[in-house]
Amino acid sequence: RVSEFSCHISGCCQVFDTLDGYEHHYNTLHRNVCSFCKRSFPSGHLLDIHILEWHDSLFQILAEKQNMYKCLVEGCAEKFKSSKDRKDHLVSVHLYPSDFRFDRPRKVKSGPKHVSCPTKQGAGVPMDVPMDVSTETSERLQVVPMDTGPGEDAELPQPPAVPVPAPSVPEKQLCRSR
Repeated sequence: RVSEFSCHISGCCQVFDTLDGYEHHYNTLHRNVCSFCKRSFPSGHLLDIHILEWHDSLFQILAEKQNMYKCLVEGCAEKFKSSKDRKDHLVSVHLYPSDFRFDRPRKVKSGPKHVSCPTKQGAGVPMDVPMDVSTETSERLQVVPMDTGPGEDAELPQPPAVPVPAPSVPEKQLCRSR
């Protein structure tokens, strides 16, 4: 019997008490990863939209002539002229929070290069992406910001950071600074 499950992805050193915890972590952080910039997405649909909007050189040219910004909700076929129009649609139709960061690129932190690895995880795994964006649940989720593309409204205000509660189990450090 295995008492701990370690993530086998290079650079990730999380450890889990349960196989379910490990599978949840893997499926949400490592299954839908952009091969260009290594960002993780909770679904293939959101990964496809990200690749199109951030890494397809023809996207911006086509977006000037036709509606190219797809709705982020899987199953909704709407397309929009701008990321702002898409945001308005997501807020009014799918009830996303108005302060949701739709298009802001991630800020790269400067400073010494080192890896701070998360420690042993129980039931909860902190993430920076919404867990479920299905049509039924996206209408009532209070989601965490997700970046999709370089939009025209890149000056949207950022929501306040949500504190992550400290784990109640003793921590086990697996990684050292590099």
